[in-house]
Amino acid sequence: MTLSDLAGEMGRPVHFIDRPVSQQLILELLNCAVWAPNDGLREPWRFIFTDRRNGQELRGLQEPAPAYLLVVAKEEGDPHIQEEDFAAVCCLIQNFRLLAHEKGLGVRWTLHEWMYERSRTVTFGVGDNERLAAVLEIGYNAVHSEGEPAFTESPLPFELLGN
Repeated sequence: MTLSDLAGEMGRPVHFIDRPVSQQLILELLNCAVWAPNDGLREPWRFIFTDRRNGQELRGLQEPAPAYLLVVAKEEGDPHIQEEDFAAVCCLIQNFRLLAHEKGLGVRWTLHEWMYERSRTVTFGVGDNERLAAVLEIGYNAVHSEGEPAFTESPLPFELLGN
């Protein structure tokens, strides 16, 4: 499979089957995903895992999924470092998605309004110098039919500098 085929496949809608996702598998995937580029090797992330049995707090905030991974990013006083760190967290999330796909897992990368409300995020253990970067909805992916369209391509905004 080529990378362009993989990108198209991962662009398809994710439909979960009713099968639990083990915490051990998530830890294995994270141990590889953390090899994301980060200046100074700061590792500005931490993770909060919950599954359908223990994720009552997410009910009504997220779509139903067999498991959820809350990705927490550290916030720095220096805006330059904070931007670098958030970019590293996003790279880690993409690494995780690729690794999960290899294991038959689908991952929906979600950002919702409630994630920017400190009163909500603190209930999940997000600290004062942290922000919730994403909630990943995770589950074993139902098999897609070959005819199901992948994401629709739209023209990329592409310009040449100085022309």
